[in-house]
Amino acid sequence: MALPQVNSSRYSVFVPGLNKEVEFRPYLVKEEKILMMAMESSDQKQILGAIKDVIEACVFDNINVNNLAVFDLEVLFLHLRAKSVGEKINVNVKCQDEECQLESPIEINLDDIKAPVIEKDDNVVMLSDDIGMTLRYPSFEDIQRFDPEYLEKIDGIMELLVLCIENIFDTEEVYENSSDKEKMEFIENLNTDQFQTISKFFDGMPSLKHDIEFTCVKCEKENKVELKGIQSFFT
Repeated sequence: MALPQVNSSRYSVFVPGLNKEVEFRPYLVKEEKILMMAMESSDQKQILGAIKDVIEACVFDNINVNNLAVFDLEVLFLHLRAKSVGEKINVNVKCQDEECQLESPIEINLDDIKAPVIEKDDNVVMLSDDIGMTLRYPSFEDIQRFDPEYLEKIDGIMELLVLCIENIFDTEEVYENSSDKEKMEFIENLNTDQFQTISKFFDGMPSLKHDIEFTCVKCEKENKVELKGIQSFFT
């Protein structure tokens, strides 16, 4: 005889990149096990993969998690964790004094962490008076193509940038079907100021952020620390 199953509650969260509410259920023990194993590995790629797998299992809406921007993944997982385990977490934060650097456990209420805001039409970057490009933020699938160490190198940054170019345009035409090779050549022929204009788009990419203030119990220094990105909150 089959055992009875406990029904899960349903919740919803506004996902900024999708500009809509997404319904989900709390994750189960089997899914928490996947997360714990990934966290124990301390491997960023494995952790993101586990988060993606759990979101796919828990979301009711028909969405392609691979195409979600990383900050949308962060928002979904933050709310998943809050409804699955609890709204409060303890994070070990290092004292900013160079001679101290004691790690202190700080309690954070996940409800206090606000979802990032996306400005409308913020993805059009003008490189001159008549030439520009339309960009998008990196998706989960984009990030998972590369090793984290490679994305810290200029070649990795350039390859990721090429993936995020939706089109290039001038006053007469929109070029939407350019190859990655053509896009790379276009980027390499920009001057430094033009490339910096593109960099500012990615530097301003939305992310989970939360400022915390605490007094170090050892040196009594007043600290103000910004937690940024999902791993800052859960590792």
